[in-house]
Amino acid sequence: ARRQRQMCIRDRLNNVNEIEACVVMIRFGIPSDGALHKDTIEFLSGCGLDIVRPNPRSYTGEIVDVPGIIVHFQRAGDITLMVENQSLDVGIAGYDRYMETRDPQIDTEVLIGELGFGQCTLSFAVPEDWLDVSNLADLSEVAGQFRERGLELKVATKFPRLVSRFLVARGVNYFSIVPTSGTLEVAPAMGYADLIVDIISSGNTVRQNKLKTIKGGDVIASQACLIANRSTIQTNSKLQTECDMLTNAINSYLKSRA
Repeated sequence: ARRQRQMCIRDRLNNVNEIEACVVMIRFGIPSDGALHKDTIEFLSGCGLDIVRPNPRSYTGEIVDVPGIIVHFQRAGDITLMVENQSLDVGIAGYDRYMETRDPQIDTEVLIGELGFGQCTLSFAVPEDWLDVSNLADLSEVAGQFRERGLELKVATKFPRLVSRFLVARGVNYFSIVPTSGTLEVAPAMGYADLIVDIISSGNTVRQNKLKTIKGGDVIASQACLIANRSTIQTNSKLQTECDMLTNAINSYLKSRA
């Protein structure tokens, strides 16, 4: 009887393994919060990829007509990292956040770089009363003047990597980054930074806080993009098929809009 039970268990396990081998689900991460959440849902619906979410608190969902995709709702800022560590296979993220957080040593790629929503620019904003500062060259001079007085130009931003690379590439070497997760626009008025580099869409918030943008101060133009972990998809033909189905649906919609 014991041997028969062992044979039954082995047969059941073999059946389960066969079923799991046939069902391959591509893990698709989309923003669960922030400005990209609603736009992403509407965009995918336009692509014919309607998402069903059991309830508003559920972190997973599915696409009605594509059973091979499971949707994961994640914080917009975490999606790049989760694609890198293979918790997700593909995801929608802001291009600015992707470029800020990505690890160049990990094999991720942008499958579709312009999804047509979430447009914004990462830009410098300085106090309005800096009358002599209207472009990046002026800002470089200010940084030099601060250096002569034994000070460093303090730049508040949520994108320290992108901003540091941008400044150094343009010959501005005397500065310090003030990382922050709070509201940036108040930083100069409160005195914990001299200027900010932040995401700017309309520019209304910047002006309301007595700040101004400067010529040549756009670090990166951004919008929503589709990213993927190349190594996990290209080594699995079934995942590649599901990924192709997803990208074809998106590309067809983009072409129809154009």
